[in-house]
Amino acid sequence: MGSETAKASAGVINPFALVEARLGHRIDWRRVADSKQFVSSVLGMPYEKLFDPKHGSPLYAHARIHKEGRRLAAIDAQELHTRLLAQDDRALAAGALRRIGPTWEDPGTFFLHSPDFQAPVQGAIPNCHFISAMTALAWANPTAFVHNLRPVRANDTIEPGGTFARIAFYGATGAAPTNVECTEKVPLNEPGDNYLYGRSGHAGETWPAVYEKAWVKWITGATGDRPDYSLVTGGDPVWDLVTLIGFAAHYQGTSTQTGDDIWDAVRGHCRGSWTFDPMVACTYASDADAPPGTNYASAGLVAWHCYAILGWQYANNKKYIVVRNPWGYHEGTLNVDVGPWTSFDQFEGGLVIGTLNLPDHGVFAVEANTFQQYFVSYGWVR
Repeated sequence: MGSETAKASAGVINPFALVEARLGHRIDWRRVADSKQFVSSVLGMPYEKLFDPKHGSPLYAHARIHKEGRRLAAIDAQELHTRLLAQDDRALAAGALRRIGPTWEDPGTFFLHSPDFQAPVQGAIPNCHFISAMTALAWANPTAFVHNLRPVRANDTIEPGGTFARIAFYGATGAAPTNVECTEKVPLNEPGDNYLYGRSGHAGETWPAVYEKAWVKWITGATGDRPDYSLVTGGDPVWDLVTLIGFAAHYQGTSTQTGDDIWDAVRGHCRGSWTFDPMVACTYASDADAPPGTNYASAGLVAWHCYAILGWQYANNKKYIVVRNPWGYHEGTLNVDVGPWTSFDQFEGGLVIGTLNLPDHGVFAVEANTFQQYFVSYGWVR
Protein backbone atom coordinates (compact mmCIF):
# COMPACT_ATOMS: atom_id res chain seq x y z
CA MET A 1 0.00 0.00 0.00
CA GLY A 2 2.85 2.39 0.67
CA SER A 3 3.05 5.17 3.23
CA GLU A 4 1.42 8.57 3.57
CA THR A 5 4.91 9.95 4.30
CA ALA A 6 5.94 8.99 0.77
CA LYS A 7 3.74 11.65 -0.78
CA ALA A 8 5.83 14.08 -2.84
CA SER A 9 5.14 17.42 -4.45
CA ALA A 10 7.21 18.49 -7.42
CA GLY A 11 7.12 20.89 -10.35
CA VAL A 12 9.64 22.11 -12.90
CA ILE A 13 9.11 23.98 -16.17
CA ASN A 14 9.91 22.34 -19.52
CA PRO A 15 13.01 24.27 -20.73
CA PHE A 16 12.27 23.56 -24.40
CA ALA A 17 8.76 25.00 -24.11
CA LEU A 18 10.11 27.96 -22.13
CA VAL A 19 12.62 28.75 -24.88
CA GLU A 20 9.85 28.65 -27.50
CA ALA A 21 7.72 30.95 -25.34
CA ARG A 22 10.58 33.40 -24.89
CA LEU A 23 11.39 33.44 -28.61
CA GLY A 24 7.76 33.51 -29.67
CA HIS A 25 7.93 30.74 -32.25
CA ARG A 26 7.96 26.97 -32.58
CA ILE A 27 11.28 25.10 -32.83
CA ASP A 28 11.96 21.73 -34.44
CA TRP A 29 14.30 20.47 -31.72
CA ARG A 30 15.33 17.40 -33.69
CA ARG A 31 17.00 19.74 -36.20
CA VAL A 32 18.89 21.90 -33.68
CA ALA A 33 22.56 20.95 -33.97
CA ASP A 34 23.42 21.76 -30.34
CA SER A 35 20.21 22.01 -28.35
CA LYS A 36 22.05 22.29 -25.02
CA GLN A 37 23.99 25.36 -26.11
CA PHE A 38 20.90 26.88 -27.69
CA VAL A 39 18.79 26.43 -24.52
CA SER A 40 21.62 27.82 -22.39
CA SER A 41 22.00 30.92 -24.53
CA VAL A 42 18.28 31.75 -24.45
CA LEU A 43 17.77 31.06 -20.73
CA GLY A 44 21.07 32.64 -19.70
CA MET A 45 22.45 29.77 -17.64
CA PRO A 46 24.83 26.84 -18.28
CA TYR A 47 22.79 23.83 -19.33
CA GLU A 48 24.15 21.60 -16.56
CA LYS A 49 22.91 24.05 -13.90
CA LEU A 50 19.35 24.24 -15.19
CA PHE A 51 18.09 21.05 -13.57
CA ASP A 52 18.59 21.73 -9.86
CA PRO A 53 16.93 24.64 -8.01
CA LYS A 54 20.04 25.17 -5.86
CA HIS A 55 21.59 27.06 -8.81
CA GLY A 56 18.72 29.55 -9.11
CA SER A 57 17.52 28.00 -12.38
CA PRO A 58 14.63 29.77 -14.16
CA LEU A 59 12.95 26.38 -14.49
CA TYR A 60 12.27 26.57 -10.74
CA ALA A 61 11.51 30.27 -10.62
CA HIS A 62 8.41 29.57 -8.53
CA ALA A 63 10.50 27.87 -5.81
CA ARG A 64 13.98 28.30 -4.37
CA ILE A 65 16.15 26.33 -1.96
CA HIS A 66 15.88 28.18 1.36
CA LYS A 67 19.27 29.61 2.38
CA GLU A 68 18.92 28.43 5.96
CA GLY A 69 17.81 24.89 5.29
CA ARG A 70 17.39 22.06 2.82
CA ARG A 71 13.86 22.86 1.75
CA LEU A 72 12.07 24.64 -1.03
CA ALA A 73 10.61 28.09 -0.44
CA ALA A 74 7.70 29.16 -2.66
CA ILE A 75 7.69 32.45 -4.58
CA ASP A 76 4.70 34.30 -6.05
CA ALA A 77 3.78 32.29 -9.15
CA GLN A 78 1.96 35.02 -11.08
CA GLU A 79 4.77 37.55 -10.83
CA LEU A 80 7.38 35.05 -11.92
CA HIS A 81 5.27 33.71 -14.77
CA THR A 82 5.20 37.21 -16.26
CA ARG A 83 8.93 37.61 -15.75
CA LEU A 84 9.76 34.21 -17.28
CA LEU A 85 7.87 34.94 -20.48
CA ALA A 86 9.10 38.54 -20.76
CA GLN A 87 10.87 39.35 -24.01
CA ASP A 88 13.73 41.70 -24.72
CA ASP A 89 12.39 45.01 -26.06
CA ARG A 90 15.58 45.60 -28.08
CA ALA A 91 15.30 42.22 -29.76
CA LEU A 92 11.65 42.88 -30.53
CA ALA A 93 12.48 46.26 -32.08
CA ALA A 94 15.18 44.65 -34.20
CA GLY A 95 12.75 42.01 -35.44
CA ALA A 96 14.61 39.13 -33.77
CA LEU A 97 11.56 38.21 -31.68
CA ARG A 98 7.82 38.18 -32.17
CA ARG A 99 5.53 39.65 -29.57
CA ILE A 100 3.86 37.01 -27.40
CA GLY A 101 0.07 36.95 -27.63
CA PRO A 102 -1.39 34.89 -26.35
CA THR A 103 -4.15 34.29 -28.81
CA TRP A 104 -6.85 31.76 -27.93
CA GLU A 105 -7.55 29.45 -30.85
CA ASP A 106 -8.60 25.90 -31.68
CA PRO A 107 -5.49 24.73 -33.58
CA GLY A 108 -6.45 21.20 -34.59
CA THR A 109 -8.44 18.02 -34.04
CA PHE A 110 -9.21 16.77 -30.53
CA PHE A 111 -8.38 13.09 -31.20
CA LEU A 112 -6.44 12.09 -34.30
CA HIS A 113 -6.39 8.50 -33.04
CA SER A 114 -6.60 6.66 -29.73
CA PRO A 115 -4.82 8.54 -26.90
CA ASP A 116 -1.26 7.33 -26.38
CA PHE A 117 1.61 7.98 -23.98
CA GLN A 118 3.62 10.14 -26.42
CA ALA A 119 0.81 12.67 -26.78
CA PRO A 120 1.02 14.61 -23.46
CA VAL A 121 3.94 17.06 -23.59
CA GLN A 122 4.54 19.68 -20.92
CA GLY A 123 4.64 23.41 -21.65
CA ALA A 124 6.01 26.52 -19.94
CA ILE A 125 4.44 26.05 -16.50
CA PRO A 126 5.68 23.77 -13.65
CA ASN A 127 3.02 21.06 -13.97
CA CYS A 128 5.21 18.07 -14.78
CA HIS A 129 3.15 16.31 -12.11
CA PHE A 130 -0.07 16.58 -14.14
CA ILE A 131 1.50 15.82 -17.54
CA SER A 132 3.24 12.75 -16.08
CA ALA A 133 -0.08 11.59 -14.66
CA MET A 134 -1.71 12.00 -18.09
CA THR A 135 1.17 10.06 -19.65
CA ALA A 136 0.87 7.22 -17.14
CA LEU A 137 -2.87 6.97 -17.65
CA ALA A 138 -2.62 7.16 -21.45
CA TRP A 139 -0.08 4.33 -21.30
CA ALA A 140 -1.95 2.04 -18.92
CA ASN A 141 -5.59 2.90 -19.64
CA PRO A 142 -5.98 5.15 -22.71
CA THR A 143 -9.74 4.65 -22.95
CA ALA A 144 -10.14 6.56 -19.67
CA PHE A 145 -9.67 9.83 -21.54
CA VAL A 146 -12.41 8.95 -23.98
CA HIS A 147 -14.80 7.86 -21.20
CA ASN A 148 -14.23 11.09 -19.22
CA LEU A 149 -15.03 13.27 -22.22
CA ARG A 150 -18.53 14.49 -23.04
CA PRO A 151 -18.48 16.55 -26.23
CA VAL A 152 -21.41 18.95 -26.46
CA ARG A 153 -22.71 21.39 -29.01
CA ALA A 154 -21.69 25.02 -28.90
CA ASN A 155 -23.86 27.46 -27.02
CA ASP A 156 -23.46 30.74 -25.20
CA THR A 157 -22.90 29.45 -21.66
CA ILE A 158 -19.13 29.93 -21.93
CA GLU A 159 -18.20 31.59 -25.18
CA PRO A 160 -20.35 31.97 -28.30
CA GLY A 161 -19.21 29.99 -31.32
CA GLY A 162 -16.93 26.99 -31.66
CA THR A 163 -17.10 23.60 -30.00
CA PHE A 164 -16.55 22.81 -26.38
CA ALA A 165 -16.37 19.78 -24.16
CA ARG A 166 -17.26 18.54 -20.70
CA ILE A 167 -14.33 16.77 -19.05
CA ALA A 168 -14.80 14.82 -15.82
CA PHE A 169 -12.48 15.22 -12.81
CA TYR A 170 -12.67 13.56 -9.40
CA GLY A 171 -12.28 15.37 -6.09
CA ALA A 172 -11.55 12.20 -4.12
CA THR A 173 -11.28 8.44 -4.52
CA GLY A 174 -14.67 7.07 -5.45
CA ALA A 175 -16.26 10.52 -5.59
CA ALA A 176 -18.85 11.40 -8.19
CA PRO A 177 -17.19 13.14 -11.14
CA THR A 178 -17.43 16.86 -11.64
CA ASN A 179 -17.81 17.99 -15.25
CA VAL A 180 -15.69 20.96 -16.28
CA GLU A 181 -16.81 22.74 -19.44
CA CYS A 182 -14.48 24.64 -21.73
CA THR A 183 -14.06 25.41 -25.40
CA GLU A 184 -11.29 23.77 -27.36
CA LYS A 185 -9.56 27.12 -27.73
CA VAL A 186 -6.15 27.15 -26.00
CA PRO A 187 -3.53 29.91 -25.51
CA LEU A 188 -1.00 30.11 -28.35
CA ASN A 189 1.88 32.36 -29.30
CA GLU A 190 0.94 34.45 -32.32
CA PRO A 191 0.87 33.43 -35.09
CA GLY A 192 0.03 29.80 -35.78
CA ASP A 193 -0.16 26.78 -33.49
CA ASN A 194 2.84 27.51 -31.26
CA TYR A 195 1.61 26.31 -27.88
CA LEU A 196 2.54 28.15 -24.69
CA TYR A 197 1.51 25.33 -22.39
CA GLY A 198 0.63 21.66 -22.71
CA ARG A 199 0.50 20.23 -26.19
CA SER A 200 0.44 16.92 -28.07
CA GLY A 201 3.49 15.14 -29.37
CA HIS A 202 1.45 14.50 -32.52
CA ALA A 203 1.04 17.49 -34.83
CA GLY A 204 -2.53 18.66 -35.29
CA GLU A 205 -3.89 16.90 -32.19
CA THR A 206 -5.28 18.95 -29.29
CA TRP A 207 -6.65 16.69 -26.55
CA PRO A 208 -3.70 17.09 -24.10
CA ALA A 209 -3.94 20.89 -24.36
CA VAL A 210 -7.71 20.94 -23.87
CA TYR A 211 -7.51 18.48 -20.98
CA GLU A 212 -4.87 20.66 -19.35
CA LYS A 213 -7.03 23.76 -19.83
CA ALA A 214 -10.00 22.05 -18.18
CA TRP A 215 -7.73 20.90 -15.34
CA VAL A 216 -6.44 24.45 -14.81
CA LYS A 217 -10.07 25.58 -14.55
CA TRP A 218 -10.72 22.76 -12.08
CA ILE A 219 -7.82 23.46 -9.71
CA THR A 220 -8.05 27.27 -9.82
CA GLY A 221 -11.84 27.47 -9.59
CA ALA A 222 -12.04 29.61 -12.74
CA THR A 223 -15.51 30.16 -14.16
CA GLY A 224 -14.67 31.66 -17.55
CA ASP A 225 -13.11 30.06 -20.59
CA ARG A 226 -9.62 31.55 -20.14
CA PRO A 227 -8.19 30.26 -16.87
CA ASP A 228 -5.02 31.75 -15.39
CA TYR A 229 -2.21 29.26 -16.05
CA SER A 230 0.22 31.35 -14.01
CA LEU A 231 -1.47 30.10 -10.82
CA VAL A 232 -0.17 26.58 -11.48
CA THR A 233 2.79 25.44 -9.36
CA GLY A 234 4.12 22.11 -8.12
CA GLY A 235 1.87 19.23 -7.21
CA ASP A 236 1.45 15.54 -6.45
CA PRO A 237 1.32 13.30 -9.56
CA VAL A 238 -0.35 10.43 -7.72
CA TRP A 239 -3.16 12.73 -6.63
CA ASP A 240 -3.40 14.00 -10.21
CA LEU A 241 -4.08 10.39 -11.23
CA VAL A 242 -6.90 10.30 -8.67
CA THR A 243 -8.21 13.52 -10.20
CA LEU A 244 -8.16 11.96 -13.67
CA ILE A 245 -9.71 8.57 -12.94
CA GLY A 246 -11.02 8.48 -9.35
CA PHE A 247 -9.13 5.36 -8.27
CA ALA A 248 -7.42 4.90 -4.87
CA ALA A 249 -3.95 6.42 -4.39
CA HIS A 250 -0.96 4.39 -3.20
CA TYR A 251 2.44 5.86 -2.25
CA GLN A 252 5.86 4.32 -1.64
CA GLY A 253 9.09 6.01 -0.54
CA THR A 254 12.40 4.71 -1.87
CA SER A 255 14.63 5.33 1.17
CA THR A 256 13.48 2.11 2.85
CA GLN A 257 13.77 0.02 -0.32
CA THR A 258 16.55 -1.45 -2.43
CA GLY A 259 16.69 -1.24 -6.20
CA ASP A 260 15.58 -4.89 -6.30
CA ASP A 261 12.57 -4.06 -4.12
CA ILE A 262 11.52 -1.27 -6.49
CA TRP A 263 12.01 -3.42 -9.59
CA ASP A 264 9.90 -6.19 -8.06
CA ALA A 265 7.23 -3.67 -7.06
CA VAL A 266 7.01 -2.22 -10.57
CA ARG A 267 6.78 -5.72 -12.04
CA GLY A 268 3.88 -6.38 -9.69
CA HIS A 269 1.92 -3.66 -11.50
CA CYS A 270 2.78 -4.89 -14.99
CA ARG A 271 1.28 -7.18 -17.57
CA GLY A 272 4.22 -8.36 -19.60
CA SER A 273 6.78 -5.59 -19.24
CA TRP A 274 4.44 -2.61 -19.14
CA THR A 275 2.28 -1.17 -16.39
CA PHE A 276 -1.44 -1.88 -16.19
CA ASP A 277 -1.79 0.34 -13.10
CA PRO A 278 -0.88 3.97 -13.91
CA MET A 279 2.41 4.73 -12.10
CA VAL A 280 4.44 7.91 -11.54
CA ALA A 281 7.61 8.88 -9.68
CA CYS A 282 9.22 12.03 -8.20
CA THR A 283 12.88 12.97 -7.85
CA TYR A 284 14.38 14.71 -4.83
CA ALA A 285 14.06 18.50 -4.57
CA SER A 286 17.80 18.98 -5.11
CA ASP A 287 21.21 17.32 -4.92
CA ALA A 288 21.38 18.86 -1.45
CA ASP A 289 18.30 16.88 -0.38
CA ALA A 290 19.26 13.56 -2.00
CA PRO A 291 21.56 10.71 -0.87
CA PRO A 292 25.34 11.41 -0.95
CA GLY A 293 26.86 11.22 -4.42
CA THR A 294 23.71 12.31 -6.24
CA ASN A 295 24.34 14.70 -9.13
CA TYR A 296 21.33 15.42 -11.31
CA ALA A 297 23.27 17.30 -13.98
CA SER A 298 25.75 14.50 -14.67
CA ALA A 299 23.01 11.84 -14.54
CA GLY A 300 20.82 13.54 -17.15
CA LEU A 301 18.00 13.52 -14.60
CA VAL A 302 16.04 16.49 -13.27
CA ALA A 303 15.57 17.46 -9.62
CA TRP A 304 12.07 18.13 -8.21
CA HIS A 305 10.61 16.56 -11.32
CA CYS A 306 7.95 13.95 -12.09
CA TYR A 307 8.20 11.06 -14.52
CA ALA A 308 5.70 8.45 -15.67
CA ILE A 309 6.71 4.85 -15.01
CA LEU A 310 6.03 2.73 -18.09
CA GLY A 311 7.42 -0.64 -17.02
CA TRP A 312 10.59 -2.64 -16.52
CA GLN A 313 13.49 -4.02 -18.53
CA TYR A 314 16.05 -6.77 -17.91
CA ALA A 315 19.12 -6.59 -20.11
CA ASN A 316 22.80 -7.50 -19.75
CA ASN A 317 22.02 -9.09 -16.36
CA LYS A 318 20.79 -5.74 -15.03
CA LYS A 319 17.39 -4.57 -13.82
CA TYR A 320 15.91 -1.34 -15.20
CA ILE A 321 12.87 0.85 -14.60
CA VAL A 322 11.45 2.38 -17.81
CA VAL A 323 10.25 5.97 -17.37
CA ARG A 324 9.20 8.92 -19.53
CA ASN A 325 10.16 12.55 -19.08
CA PRO A 326 6.98 14.61 -19.78
CA TRP A 327 9.04 17.09 -21.81
CA GLY A 328 9.37 14.52 -24.60
CA TYR A 329 13.16 15.17 -24.55
CA HIS A 330 16.08 15.07 -22.10
CA GLU A 331 16.48 11.40 -21.25
CA GLY A 332 18.66 10.15 -18.41
CA THR A 333 22.28 9.21 -19.18
CA LEU A 334 23.57 7.54 -15.99
CA ASN A 335 23.32 3.74 -15.93
CA VAL A 336 20.72 3.54 -18.67
CA ASP A 337 20.02 0.78 -21.16
CA VAL A 338 20.50 1.64 -24.82
CA GLY A 339 18.61 -0.50 -27.29
CA PRO A 340 15.18 -2.01 -27.94
CA TRP A 341 12.56 -2.36 -25.23
CA THR A 342 9.68 -4.62 -26.15
CA SER A 343 6.45 -4.30 -24.22
CA PHE A 344 3.33 -6.34 -24.75
CA ASP A 345 -0.22 -6.65 -23.52
CA GLN A 346 -2.72 -9.47 -23.78
CA PHE A 347 -6.12 -9.18 -25.36
CA GLU A 348 -8.63 -11.70 -26.63
CA GLY A 349 -7.01 -13.66 -29.41
CA GLY A 350 -3.38 -12.71 -28.97
CA LEU A 351 -0.82 -10.09 -27.97
CA VAL A 352 -0.22 -6.45 -28.76
CA ILE A 353 3.53 -6.02 -29.12
CA GLY A 354 5.37 -2.72 -29.30
CA THR A 355 9.09 -1.97 -29.42
CA LEU A 356 10.85 1.29 -28.56
CA ASN A 357 14.49 1.86 -29.36
CA LEU A 358 15.63 3.54 -26.12
CA PRO A 359 16.24 6.30 -25.38
CA ASP A 360 13.48 7.90 -27.43
CA HIS A 361 11.14 10.92 -27.07
CA GLY A 362 11.81 11.24 -23.34
CA VAL A 363 11.57 7.48 -22.66
CA PHE A 364 14.57 5.71 -21.13
CA ALA A 365 15.42 2.71 -18.93
CA VAL A 366 17.42 3.53 -15.78
CA GLU A 367 19.02 0.92 -13.53
CA ALA A 368 16.87 0.12 -10.51
CA ASN A 369 19.65 1.04 -8.05
CA THR A 370 20.09 4.42 -9.74
CA PHE A 371 16.33 4.95 -9.65
CA GLN A 372 16.43 4.24 -5.90
CA GLN A 373 19.12 6.89 -5.40
CA TYR A 374 17.65 9.69 -7.54
CA PHE A 375 13.90 9.23 -6.98
CA VAL A 376 12.40 10.03 -3.60
CA SER A 377 9.09 8.22 -4.13
CA TYR A 378 6.76 6.55 -6.58
CA GLY A 379 3.09 5.71 -6.57
CA TRP A 380 0.12 4.38 -8.47
CA VAL A 381 -3.66 4.25 -8.51
CA ARG A 382 -5.89 1.20 -8.59
